[in-house]
Amino acid sequence: MRALQLLFKTSPAALLLGLFLTLWTLPTQGQTQNVISVTLRVERVGNSDDYIVTLTVTSHAPVYLVVKATLEGSDDVNFPYGNFVYTACLCPNCSKNFFWDIQGPANGILIGKAEVVSEENICPSDVEISTPVYKVCSKREIVVTL
Repeated sequence: MRALQLLFKTSPAALLLGLFLTLWTLPTQGQTQNVISVTLRVERVGNSDDYIVTLTVTSHAPVYLVVKATLEGSDDVNFPYGNFVYTACLCPNCSKNFFWDIQGPANGILIGKAEVVSEENICPSDVEISTPVYKVCSKREIVVTL
């Protein structure tokens, strides 16, 4: 009851401002759906248990973005040269490939992730970078089969 009394004591201008701010922030949530997308490709090297994994990150935004790309594998997937985390500048409406060498069984699960981050000194200094108020993480699981 006391909370309702406080609400009625609030000025109509403050209530209107609160409503406006709530409605104004809602459209930005829908804009995060198609900022980036990922495609995960796995190619076997010869007849061995070695594979080359390619994660393609595509920008659907008309601005420069800083993207962090990672790859996770099930317990039986081995990264002989290291499981690197890549951070790169993604040009407007273009794609970039990231590569990993792995060793694993005929069936393993890989998860490729791409996330829009806010980091400095990644893109050239003469371009304007979009400083996102959002983060996008796209995942895709695949099964490596022979």
